[in-house]
Amino acid sequence: MSGPEIAILLLFEAVCGTAGAVAVARLWRTIGFEWKSIAAIGAFGGLILALLAMLLPGLARFVGYMGSAFDALSRGSGGLTLEVLIGVGIAGLLGGIIAICIVRLARGTNPPDR
Repeated sequence: MSGPEIAILLLFEAVCGTAGAVAVARLWRTIGFEWKSIAAIGAFGGLILALLAMLLPGLARFVGYMGSAFDALSRGSGGLTLEVLIGVGIAGLLGGIIAICIVRLARGTNPPDR
């Protein structure tokens, strides 16, 4: 894949991660974070899970190998196939959801108000 295609995939992963985290935050009303923190956690989680998915042979073809033989073959027909975009979007969405849940649960219960 070319540089702009990789940048588009990374941006798509981050946006989907942010969307997943914001959705969880709206459902989990006592999450205790501001929207900027939720967006940052979701974007980071989306990127991390999608990058981890690239390491698994069965999932790598759905999120793009970024530098492997598959990408060399897909250059002729364009590297951003619908399969890759859907895979990256799902990985980003799940990454954002998992990240915000982990951060919130690691934070523990809220201290009592005084």
